[in-house]
Amino acid sequence: MTIALLPILVLIVTFALAALLVPGTKWIARRFRVIDDPGPRKVHATPTPRLGGIALWTAFTSVVLAGYVGAPILARVEWAQTHLAAPLAMLQEAYRVETKLLGLLAGATIVFLVGLLDDALGDRFPPSWKAAGQVLAAVVLVAGGVRADILYYDALNVALTLVWVVGITNAFNLLDNMDGLSAGVAFVASSVLLLNAWMLGEFFISLVLVAFMGALLGFLVYNWSPASVFLGDCGSLFIGFVLASLTLLQRYVSHASSTYFAVLMPVLVLALPILDTATVTVIRIREGRPIWVGDSRHLSHRLVSLGMKPTLAVFTIYLITLGLGLGAVGLADASPVQTGIILLQALAVVAIVLILLFYDRRAAPRPEER
Repeated sequence: MTIALLPILVLIVTFALAALLVPGTKWIARRFRVIDDPGPRKVHATPTPRLGGIALWTAFTSVVLAGYVGAPILARVEWAQTHLAAPLAMLQEAYRVETKLLGLLAGATIVFLVGLLDDALGDRFPPSWKAAGQVLAAVVLVAGGVRADILYYDALNVALTLVWVVGITNAFNLLDNMDGLSAGVAFVASSVLLLNAWMLGEFFISLVLVAFMGALLGFLVYNWSPASVFLGDCGSLFIGFVLASLTLLQRYVSHASSTYFAVLMPVLVLALPILDTATVTVIRIREGRPIWVGDSRHLSHRLVSLGMKPTLAVFTIYLITLGLGLGAVGLADASPVQTGIILLQALAVVAIVLILLFYDRRAAPRPEER
């Protein structure tokens, strides 16, 4: 219980800070006309401010930096020595990921600023600049020591890391197409990562995840349907970058015995955003449209077209994300046979998603046809 006290405090503080900051982001968005207007492929009916990501980035970064700087100071406080002795002792191992943490925060800040420019400038901000900013953020992350370590050559690991981070960053940007969807999927995925980290004894990574989850919850208070504020690109890109980074950082410091854990854990936890992005990308390429131009071909839109209300569609995607992600919990010490079973389960869920995406609903047959 003593060990859990610090994560609970971090969750409460980050949640409260994000929730307090969101109203200010609405004012900023209205002041500078960063508003998402209704349109043919939009589900909202009224103009909505879209800079909620400012609150997310500020809350998460502030709390993580405060913990990084304040942990040694807190360790000298008598109350903390009495009530937080166990977690503070664990934080003494934080130096192992110090450079990696700073690389994560620096990269996340870069990608947040790139998204903020995209929100503010709109069509005046070229897609090539947006892509370049994401690559720069990923390079900063790699320079901080966060990278994949599953391939024989280091250069290939760096290349894989860049592809992974930029890909997941964009996946959550594309997923931000319905109230509560991108931030909610991120919260579910982070919950699975937290369970993994806690079970592997990675207390410091757990605290970073808890801070991220608290910020997401504080924002979701305002983003659940009907949303009064949207993430904006600054928020969705930030979310994707942080999640992509944390999947790599968790593996780097973990002691999982399974050789499959490094490859499969990130893919299973983030399978839904990956699948959604892959399908819409293929559709857009096949139809000869730019892949960065939005449409209503995402899984969320498909579920609504099958008769679900948007809130039910979003909740269904939460459940799919959880169902796929929980398979990763058993991977850390899984045998090859157990890993195969987990993969079969994941493939079955993916098959269900693909059926939902591409099944054409027929009109009800007339009485004489029955």
